[in-house]
Amino acid sequence: MGTGLALYHMLLSSTVKANVLSSLKLMGKGMLGVFIVMLLIYLVVVILNKTSGSKENKK
Repeated sequence: MGTGLALYHMLLSSTVKANVLSSLKLMGKGMLGVFIVMLLIYLVVVILNKTSGSKENKK
């Protein structure tokens, strides 16, 4: 019984470890995508502010 339990824990831990590493890679890609989109939105806002000018400059 003890050997079967040890084998079960050995197989389970390797599976869990592989799943955790896989999910961390996926989470990292998702977070990188979020930051890239945030950077693109920021750059678009900065470019639009530079090209359109402010209301104070038009007076």
